[in-house]
Parts: sequence; C-alpha cells; structure tokens
Amino acid sequence: MPVSQLSKIWNKVGLRRKGESMSLISANLAHRVLEGYLPWDRAVEIHIDAFLERYTLHDSMWVGLFTDCGQEDAAFAVIILDPVWNPSVSTPTSICADWPLLFLRFKSVSAIQLSGFTDIGGTQRGISSVDVEHLSDEEVKTVFADHYGALVSVQHFSLVDALFLSPDEKVLEPSKSSVEQPKST
Repeated sequence: MPVSQLSKIWNKVGLRRKGESMSLISANLAHRVLEGYLPWDRAVEIHIDAFLERYTLHDSMWVGLFTDCGQEDAAFAVIILDPVWNPSVSTPTSICADWPLLFLRFKSVSAIQLSGFTDIGGTQRGISSVDVEHLSDEEVKTVFADHYGALVSVQHFSLVDALFLSPDEKVLEPSKSSVEQPKST
C-alpha cells in the first residue's frame, strides 16, 4: 500500500467527530507504519534531547504508539504536531486537519509503560509535556504527559528518527538551521 493512502486516514483523524472511534484509523495507520510504507529514508536521525530543544510537542495530539515486537525492537509514536508551537515545520493554523503528522521511531526499545489513563469521554488526548531521563550514556526514558494526567514512557536508545509529513503527504523539511540533515541511505 502506498503512502498516498495516508490522506484518507489524515482526513479521518483531522475531521473526527466527538465520540467516533479511532481504533480503525489507528489500526490502518499502524499497518502502514510497521510495514515500511513511510519514506523513512527522508527521516532525520537526531538525539532526543536535541529534538526536544528544537521542537515542542505541547498541545500536539496523540494518534498512537505502535510496536513491531515480532520483527524489531522499535516503537513508533505518531503525533499530530501543533504548528502554532512549531512554525519551522509548518505554517501555524488553528485548523487541526491542516496540522502535520510527526512520526518518531524509537530504537532499541527495552520498556514501554502507560499509567494514569482514565476515560476522558472520547476527547482527543493532547500532549502537555515531554521529559527525558538519562539512564546511561546511550539509554534514555522519554516520558510524554498529557493534559489529563496520563503518562506514556518509552525506554530507548537516545537517537530517534523524526519524519514530518504534511496533510498532502509531502515530507516536510524544517528550516535547515533548526534540524540536522536527513539520513543518508
């Protein structure tokens, strides 16, 4: 399945009505992420600390966290990135359907933990903050807190792959002064 199929998911994610389930959307997106239908050769490899110095995930919205534990020790965070806080990625707009998608690939994942999740009545979970705890020279624990008190923790190798896609499926390359060069293949 080509990346172009993401537009259907994108529209559903951006235009989702209150109470509409994201299970099917998340399942379809997970398949595309895990089966390699994204242009990972255009991703940027960057230390998680450097990424968070350049970008904020504040007020961005979770789509999901996906793993392929049958094939590799990676996890993929899919986030609808708030461009109001990240103008180097995309033109700021209050229309969520126009926000870019951020794909973060965490490598050498050794633990994932969810805590504090409660029913919030079908509301999209927005990210409040992200903190990084250094466990060793190469391993970190990245903790995403949402606006409702839930936490998502991922223990992983400190370098991540970051990929930004626009709603029309183009790879977004943030201003060169704010990010490292794409990975060579």
